[in-house]
Amino acid sequence: MNIPVIKAVLFDLDDTLYEERQFHRTGFTAVGEFLEQRGMGSTREILGLLEYFHDHEDQRQVFQKLAGRLGFPLEWVPELVATFRSHRPRICLALDARTVLPRLRGDYRLGCVTNGWAAVQRRKIEALGVASLMDAIVIADDFGVEFWKPHPRPFLECCARLQVSPRESLFVGDYPERDIRGARRAGLACVRLRRPGGYFAVCESADAGTKADAEVHNLFELEAWLKQTRAAQTCSA
Repeated sequence: MNIPVIKAVLFDLDDTLYEERQFHRTGFTAVGEFLEQRGMGSTREILGLLEYFHDHEDQRQVFQKLAGRLGFPLEWVPELVATFRSHRPRICLALDARTVLPRLRGDYRLGCVTNGWAAVQRRKIEALGVASLMDAIVIADDFGVEFWKPHPRPFLECCARLQVSPRESLFVGDYPERDIRGARRAGLACVRLRRPGGYFAVCESADAGTKADAEVHNLFELEAWLKQTRAAQTCSA
């Protein structure tokens, strides 16, 4: 493993800096409250159904499946999607992120590159207080959906804002196909984060383009890996 001297560390957002299930839970709760007002059952019951469909069946059809279960018309689905996307999430940074990011910022420039609809991601960023911990944040959707990860553009844009070259940068993310492949295409070193319970924690890399330089289970392990890498580079200099 030949890692260049790292000057910047860039992070994915969802399931990297916080548990993404928190976001879905608050969004599904908002949908449950909406449907409860229409007499379709209790918010708690609806939340349970949506979480089950999302975790065990087709994530892209959760509201259609809910319509079939509860018997409301499919014409309501666009309203449910809008309710989910526009809700104010009640989410918080993972403990390791709250602890490690301020420490890393003393040695590295920090950035965040995230997929997802821009308005939704901005509400997440605001709820998490991420902006105060980062030197640059790039939402890929600001360039258009065709530039979502794994397109290299958002990675390169973040490096430019951080005033570092891709070769001097490390990307940390949980999703091999979008995070690792995209960072590789942009010329960054990569660390894969396998948070226990994360949506892609058990997803295996399919080819060399999604192979990370290292894997960690939390950001404490990342911090230790960075220290070891820096120490090895110092010794070999």
